[in-house]
This record gives sequence, C-alpha cells and structure tokens, in this order.
Amino acid sequence: MTRHETFAAPATTRRRQHRGPGHYAARAGLVLLALAVLALPFYAATEYYLYQKYVSTQVDTASVDLTATDTRAWDAKIKSLPATSAPVVLAYHDIGYNKSDYVVTPAAFDAQMAALEQAGYRSLTTDEFVDYLKGGPAPPRSVYITFDDGPNGLWVYGDRILARHHMHGTVFLITGRVDQRPYYLSWQEIQRMADSGRWDFQDHTHDLHRRGAVDATGHTASLLANRLWLKAENRLETPEEYESRITADIKRSFADFADHGLPKPQVFAFPFSEATEKVNLPKPGPSLQGLMNRYFTATMTNDSSRPLTASRRAAKARVVQRLEVVSNTKLDHLMSDIAHWTQVAPSDPAPLSHPELWKRSDGNGQADIGAFTGKSTTAPGAARYVSADYRGMSSVDWTGYQVDATVDDLGDGTNQGGVQVRHGSQEPVDISVSQGSLLLSTNGKHVGEAKLTPSTSHRLHITVKGQTTTVRVDGTVTLHHTSRLPATDITGGIGIRVGINRAGAAWSKFTALSVRQLTGLFAGSSGAQQSVSEADLMAPASQWLSAPGVPAPFHISRSAIEPTGRTLSAYGAYQPGRTQGWTGYTVAGTVQRLSGSGVSGAIWVRVGSALAISVQVGRDQLNVYSGDADNQQLVGTRSLTAADSHRVSVTVTGGSTAIAVDGSARMTLMAKSETGGVAFSAYRDTTRHSWPTVTDLKVTAQGSS
Repeated sequence: MTRHETFAAPATTRRRQHRGPGHYAARAGLVLLALAVLALPFYAATEYYLYQKYVSTQVDTASVDLTATDTRAWDAKIKSLPATSAPVVLAYHDIGYNKSDYVVTPAAFDAQMAALEQAGYRSLTTDEFVDYLKGGPAPPRSVYITFDDGPNGLWVYGDRILARHHMHGTVFLITGRVDQRPYYLSWQEIQRMADSGRWDFQDHTHDLHRRGAVDATGHTASLLANRLWLKAENRLETPEEYESRITADIKRSFADFADHGLPKPQVFAFPFSEATEKVNLPKPGPSLQGLMNRYFTATMTNDSSRPLTASRRAAKARVVQRLEVVSNTKLDHLMSDIAHWTQVAPSDPAPLSHPELWKRSDGNGQADIGAFTGKSTTAPGAARYVSADYRGMSSVDWTGYQVDATVDDLGDGTNQGGVQVRHGSQEPVDISVSQGSLLLSTNGKHVGEAKLTPSTSHRLHITVKGQTTTVRVDGTVTLHHTSRLPATDITGGIGIRVGINRAGAAWSKFTALSVRQLTGLFAGSSGAQQSVSEADLMAPASQWLSAPGVPAPFHISRSAIEPTGRTLSAYGAYQPGRTQGWTGYTVAGTVQRLSGSGVSGAIWVRVGSALAISVQVGRDQLNVYSGDADNQQLVGTRSLTAADSHRVSVTVTGGSTAIAVDGSARMTLMAKSETGGVAFSAYRDTTRHSWPTVTDLKVTAQGSS
C-alpha cells in the first residue's frame, strides 16, 4: 500500500444522534420533580401554618352524667307533652369559658344536650325545620338548635358535644367576619363542620351586625333594621338607598356561601333581634320583613311583640321566636321552658287547678291566681284590674275550641269578670260580664253589647271557630263577632280578667272554667263532598295534601304510595275537605320497607277531626296516637312479630275505631262520632334509610265487598 492510498472510515465510527421532543420532556419532568421535592417542605410548612392559624384544636370535654335529682324538676312535665308537636327553637351564641352573659360553658352545654337526649328529643336540620314551616307534619318531639354569629367555640367545644349526644346544630354566620381570628370560625373549620353532617349554616348578614348613627344627634341602632344618617349630606338614607344597601349585603352573603361550597341559606336571624317593630322606615315603604321574605323562608328573633314560637301562626308570619339560652340559664329552667313553649291541644277541664301554667299580665308583679278564685292570700291592693293568661306560649295555634266559665260575686253592679279568647293574636276578643250587661271588644274597641237579666252569677259559653267568636250567656243571650282578618292571624289561647270600678268594691271571682277542643273540624281544601264508594286512594291523579293548598310529598302509582324528599317525616291526607263527613268505613293497606327500628309508617282515620287516629307500625311495634298531625298523644301500643311489612286494617264507626295488624294484633278505641277521612304518614330516623311505602291502600264502606 502506497502512501497515497486512502482508507474507508472504520465501521465502528458513530454519528451524532438526533434528540427528539420526548427527551426534553423527560428532562423537564425531572427538573419539575426536583423542584417539587425542594418545594415540598416549604409547602408543608405553609399548609401547617395555615392549619394552625385557621383550624383550632378541638377540646374533648368530660361528659356530664345526669342524676334523678337533676331531672326531677322537669321529668314529669316533659312526659306529659304530646308525642308530636311543633319544634321548639333554641338560640345560643357561644360555648366556652368567656365571662360574657352569652357564653355557655361546655359543662352546661353538655348537660343541656344530655337532658334533651334523655327526654327523647331529637334535633332538626334546617331542611327538616323548613319542611315543617312549609306545611309538613309536626315531627316527633324535637328542637331546632341554633347558634348566632359563628364563634370559634362551636368548633372547639360544641362539635364534640353534639356528636356525643347525636344532636344537630345550625349556625347563623356573619360571613364578613369568618376568618377573623381568634373569635370567629374559619372557612376551613366551617367546611369540616358541614362535612360532619352535624351542622348546617344559615344567614346573619355579611357585614350588618353592627350599629350606626340613625339621626343627627348620633343615636345608634342596627345597621340592618334602620336607615343610616348620612352625616356629609345631613340627611337619612332614602328608602331606595336603604333597600339597595340591604339587598347588596344579602347578595354578598349568598356569594360567600356559594364561594365556599355551602348551600344557599333558607333562614335568616335578625342581628340584635331587631326586626320590623324597631326601625325608622317610613310607612308606607319597604319593610325589613318584606325584604327578608324575598330571600328566606323564615326569619328568627329572640324578642317578639306577640308569641310566635315555631307554629303555624309563625310560619304564616314568617317570623319565629326562639328560646334564648345564656350563661345563667339553669338546666331545670331550660327544660321547663321547653315544656311551656311546646304547642298543646286546647283541652283542659280545670285550668285553674294548674296555677303554674298561668302568667299574670296586669303588670303588678304578682304570680298568684288566687285573685281570680277568691282564694288569694294577698289583696289586690290599690289595683282595680287584674288579669292572667293561660299557656301563653303553647296555645298560639289554638282554634276550634270551647270555653265554659262561671263568674260569681257580681254583687254591687260595678264589678266585672271576663274571658279573653284568641290571646296573643292580632285580634284578641274580650268577653266581659257585669251584673246586668255583656260586652265584647277587640283591641279596645267595642264590637258587641247586650243586656243581661241582673244576677250575681253568670255562665259563659264561648265558641272559637275560624274567624267567628260566639258568646252565649246563661243560655239566653248570644253575641257573635266575625273578624275580617284571616283565620291564621287570629289563633290563640285564653286569659281571664276581673275588675272593679271604685275603690273598696268587692271583687268578682271564677268558680268554674274549662276549655275543650271542638270535634268535626277540618283544615283542608273545599269542594263537593266525596262518598267513600267514590274514593280511589292510589289513583296517580288523586289529591293528597300535607297542608291547605300544599301537595303531599308523595309519588303515587298503582303499585305504591312513596314519600319523596330529603326529610325525615312526610304526611298527606286524601281529599281533605271532601271527606270530612266520612264514617262507617274500613281502610286497609300494607306498610312496607320497614328496614330498621327507626322507620315507621302510619294509616290515619277520622282525619279532619280533632281526635283523628293514627295507626303507626314499625318493624316490631304498633303505636296508636290520637290527635291531628300537629299534636298527637300516644293512646295504645302492642308488640308485633318483627317483619319488613305489616298489613293494617282500621274500621271506623260512630262509636269505635277497630284496629287489626296482620290479622292478629288488635285494638279497639272508643269514639264520640268523630268523622273524617284518611291519610298516610311516614317517618325515618335518618335520610340514609329508604322511605317506607304503603301498597294496596283501599277504603270501603261498611257492608261493601
């Protein structure tokens, strides 16, 4: 080989490789991973810092064990209450060890929740409470436990106490103060509370829980309830400016709820309990209640000019009065107050034998009702008028009742005795008798007058029904008064009054007083009466109502009647108003899907009567109740063979109600010719359980095949 020869490149020589996009992506991924690893400690530290700042450590306080001594003062009162009734609403503020009057200690709160649990109460969610206000049936013995403002103590102390006693709480948030530590809850704590299922959250304004100047002199009042004084312009807000400001705040609070994944609020609590009565708004013009009604099902206050405990009256007014619990509220007083606030039926053969159920209303500070019976140990002194009201807080829905009273010692022609009916309503009616005259008045205005045969004693027979009050004295003289107000605005209880017209005159006295519920009443739709033979209970187009004008929450098919919705109780009456005269019939059906001890279904008869009968079957228990859907008493019980379904048959006659379950468990109740139709109701202790249903529900006239 010569030196000029050339050589080919060795086969092993490599060319430079081309690097594709995957290579660079992989390298970028490695870089990002490295950065993430480097950043992880900083992220973890930041998260830990935020957690420490915005999620307080919960405190598991000691449980309180109640003794017989603790419960003795209120146990009998609670046991005497109806099995179902309108819920009582409790109002708390904070839980902790602050010395404020509005802070309840964890030990006191635990004892209160333990007492409620021991007494058989369950607490409602807002959905369940609103369902009642919209016309749903009164739930089993229940309370609606509310907390104002959203303080941090609810998370630190309250959450674990509620969990211990299986209770639910509702917090009215001032959304503009959330995250203002350390007093208020954080959004992180609120999310954890909502996720637990033990809490729901409602509205207490975004930033109007404050006071501001409302006149040129600097007087302050609620920013929500009043037009503000515009100092720079030397004037009050116009009604339009006021309405715009309130609307903007409510919408801002709604946005706060939505931004943090919370359901839109349904209920509003007035700051400082200042509502329509305490505003500087012109009339006519926008009202605070009217503005709230645009956005909420109901509003809450702790102070009302008339009793508005959770009731049909309150639902109509869309304002509910709450029982406030503060630092010095004793356990026995709280439970007794709950008993006194619980709605009861208008029935008592001897109200004067229960002095603890009366409250003097004449302003002299006395509690003794002996002044009305001639048995007082203390003279009325210089007073010329004394009065007292019976069951003021638990009689707000009373209508369809009869009062009988005897007033004696009308000796000198100047002293009087009287009864007030529809107490606490928008139009109470006062019936006053003297030796020779009868007078009817409403809100201080005379609406009826008649002469009586002079006597030192008169017997009053008073009937309250719908919009009409009828008074008959001594069986001879009768007066009527019919109100122009809706019947729902003039429900209420009774009171008594005695008075003299001159110093030294003798006082009249009551020697008899009774109140009883009228039968044969109904609250439903109107229309031509339907016969039993025409009824088709399971027709998909049939009318079932839970309240006047409110369709029952039922899906009706030929195969079953099944409740719907995310509530715990459901009720519907078949053709109310068209079946009020029914008697002499048998209704039968099979209640199914009784999946647990907390699930039950009931077939009702004599619906529309004050003494309707509810035949309730659970998996292994039969309970029979008497009363309407808002107020029931347990009248009988039987054990059943445990099963997922039970066949129920109820026969109604003028003199009895005969009940049979599965053809063997039998019970017969006496009747007083109460008439009325049929209904179905269902209950479950948790929404995780399916609704019970009723199948093959039929009604037949006696003697029909």
